[in-house]
Amino acid sequence: MPVWAKGEHRLKASRWMAVAAAVVATVAVLGLAFAPWGVTELYELGGGRIFPPTFIATARPPGPAAGTVVNDRWRVQQIAPDTFAIGEPQDDPDNYEYLLIGARRALLIDAGSTSRDIHPVLAGLTHLPVTVIPTHLHCDHTKGLSHFTDVALVDLPETRARLRDGAIRLSHRQYLCWSRPPAFPVTEWVKPDGEIDLGGRRVQVLWTPGHTSSSVSISDPAARLLFTGDLIYTTSLFAFMPDSSLSTYAATTDRLLAQLPADTRIYGAHCCRNDGPPGAPWLTMGDLGDLKRAVADIRSGKARGRGLVLRRFPVNPRMTLVTTWPFGNR
Repeated sequence: MPVWAKGEHRLKASRWMAVAAAVVATVAVLGLAFAPWGVTELYELGGGRIFPPTFIATARPPGPAAGTVVNDRWRVQQIAPDTFAIGEPQDDPDNYEYLLIGARRALLIDAGSTSRDIHPVLAGLTHLPVTVIPTHLHCDHTKGLSHFTDVALVDLPETRARLRDGAIRLSHRQYLCWSRPPAFPVTEWVKPDGEIDLGGRRVQVLWTPGHTSSSVSISDPAARLLFTGDLIYTTSLFAFMPDSSLSTYAATTDRLLAQLPADTRIYGAHCCRNDGPPGAPWLTMGDLGDLKRAVADIRSGKARGRGLVLRRFPVNPRMTLVTTWPFGNR
């Protein structure tokens, strides 16, 4: 081959290599930019198998689970006067719903991860009408909404936008399950940080974005109780969803720590603590402070996590936080 031909061949090869490198770099950048969407879909398909190893001990001390089994499925535990935790230990991810009873009606916080009707359980706890409010719209908190005619929902542009023909119809991005989302009516729109009057018992619907942009927590100021859904609970917090935001997590934890009394007890939506037998997963405001510090350390680069795309970071002996790299989680 002539020298000039060899040079031309090398030039073409280098051009192809440059093009290939550019394509690989573009795919990598897009993959990282859309990591929250991609890893969420992988989570739905592969579950816990895609998670990096945990930092916390998951084995619990032996002992009977708290509460009473009802209808061979739900575990009911009284956690305060006229306040009940209702667990779903047979379902992954082991959800807890909470029933708050007033003088005129009761409020159920979250509808559960199963499409089974929870009303037989509620009937054993109260004869009052029950309104349900989801802390956020993921499927493990909304599958049971089709069984309710009285539904309260936080009044935000993104929730109002899902109203079609008198019913809320969730997108896949909001529902995050492959099953079909239930369509449900909204009988009570609650403004962010507005109140729900149960009769002799007023609770506040705090807008607490972070896990999702429309997440709420229910505060019972008189009882010093806060029900946080997936914002904070024992075990692994999910901050890698398409709608999650570490900066918003930081702002929300700051606000709650400034707003709520130090002796407030927190109840999250998923079981269980690793320092006792299974039961309603409670935390303290100290745990919320630990989460605030962990998020700050992650955002500053001080924290050390595990995992390649999904990154797991320690919060305290009871919690870890799973997120993506900073460019995938604002």
